[in-house]
Amino acid sequence: MSKPDYLISTPENLDLHLELAGLGNRVLAALIDTLLTWTLVLLLVLACTLALGLTENSPLLDNLRTVIDYCVIAVAVLLALIILFGYFILFEGTWHGQTPGKKVARIRVIEQTGQPVTWPAVIIRNLIRTVDVGLMLIGLACMLVDRNERRLGDLAAGTLVIRERHPAEGSHSLKISAGDSNHGFVDIGGVTPQEYELLVSFLGRREHMSKNERPLLAKKLDNYFKVKLQAHDSTERPEDFLEKIYLAYHARAEQAAD
Repeated sequence: MSKPDYLISTPENLDLHLELAGLGNRVLAALIDTLLTWTLVLLLVLACTLALGLTENSPLLDNLRTVIDYCVIAVAVLLALIILFGYFILFEGTWHGQTPGKKVARIRVIEQTGQPVTWPAVIIRNLIRTVDVGLMLIGLACMLVDRNERRLGDLAAGTLVIRERHPAEGSHSLKISAGDSNHGFVDIGGVTPQEYELLVSFLGRREHMSKNERPLLAKKLDNYFKVKLQAHDSTERPEDFLEKIYLAYHARAEQAAD
């Protein structure tokens, strides 16, 4: 596993290790997203040109034709601005910190606390994107200087970009019991990548915890995930329930990859 770059101490007294996205992954994601947005803008320009051509050859009065042309251009400019700004805000807000480019690069925007990114943070970081990109790539310079690789938008919004670890990564070191209790159904649709990281962190470190600390933390996580997943009727031991969540999350990732 790659060396973690960012450490968060959680309320459960666990250290959540996250790997920062890295400059290469962020540049790759930015290139993909830029290509997609400008492709949409190009299609918009072509549609605008076609519309202007139709009005030019239509039997309209010159004054009316001029008004229509100005309206078409104004709408096209407005839609272009919506695409250039709204693309990142829409995807990061609805895809929990990811855009198509970030999804390909397997990186994600999160809050500095380790929680999923919120809409206000998404809006702030992307409104400042024009400053980061426009002023001689000042955002790139900030990322090179900041220890957590944050651009101005991240600093203002209180966010950072991490590499999203696939559930299969690092799982070889986990000791999971093969008891029947782990084969039951559990709906893990509400488990976020950050919560999965927290779960993996506990399962990977529990063998090295003290006899008093291990059951205490297991119980805290058990209570947290039972409330999160509305599994109050579960009577399994805390660690058995946590292992079941891990296996269900892992199985879902494997199905998505097929």
